[in-house]
Amino acid sequence: MGLRQLSQGHRMLSRRLPSLVFTAAMAAVCVSSPTRAEAPNCGAVSDSRSNVFIKLLMTPPCDVCEETKAELKELNEIQDARTPGDVDHAKADITISLQRFLDGADIKFDAAALDKCGPFFDKLSKLTKEAGNNAKNTFCRTRPYKLSGSTLQPLQSVDDLKNSPSYPSGHTTYGTLIGTVLAQMLPEKRDQLYTRIADYGHSRMIVGVHYRSDVDAGKILGAAIAADEFANDEEFKAAFPRATACVRGAVGLRNQTSPAQEATVHHP
Repeated sequence: MGLRQLSQGHRMLSRRLPSLVFTAAMAAVCVSSPTRAEAPNCGAVSDSRSNVFIKLLMTPPCDVCEETKAELKELNEIQDARTPGDVDHAKADITISLQRFLDGADIKFDAAALDKCGPFFDKLSKLTKEAGNNAKNTFCRTRPYKLSGSTLQPLQSVDDLKNSPSYPSGHTTYGTLIGTVLAQMLPEKRDQLYTRIADYGHSRMIVGVHYRSDVDAGKILGAAIAADEFANDEEFKAAFPRATACVRGAVGLRNQTSPAQEATVHHP
């Protein structure tokens, strides 16, 4: 599947989020859970309002399930096919930051000006990290390179991962939330940003540390958090117009709307 198709899939996900939430919740009730993988921090879930979103995620396949075997085969195929350019891009995407997300989307920005927008996005980063870690420690899925018999050679130091479980992808959760927020701030670059969301998640597969279903779950979790922020977080909504002006200035775009118009957010 190409990046264009992945981008179209994300736009469809964003538009259909309410029905997706209902469907996922019902599936979680109706489908029995397979045996989950062991992990050092399994069950260590902190108290957080974001934990409600974990209920939207399907339980991942077990280590010995056929679905996992098929996903591992896909990762081996990606490993065999990755080019030096793929490797460089995916390794750069190991960094979780607003700057790297925009740079990987080929969106130029003034670094000093973008730094001034940092506090708004730092709060979002903290939110995705908390939600992602709690979800990982709920499902406790084994990383693909740690499976018995795996021949994957991850591009990221395993020490960096600190024994964190695989599902969902934290990078993808972050990328989906940040990309969705940026798409509201920069509607001129919406398609470019949605493509980047898909690309950021796919980098985790190229690196060899996540299954496709980890990435898909990260998209669901990130989109759910974004929808909740726009709908229910009054502090976020109050800060959004000023943050929008900051980002638009940093990427060299004029603020074309009034503060009142900026406060009326278009949901993808």
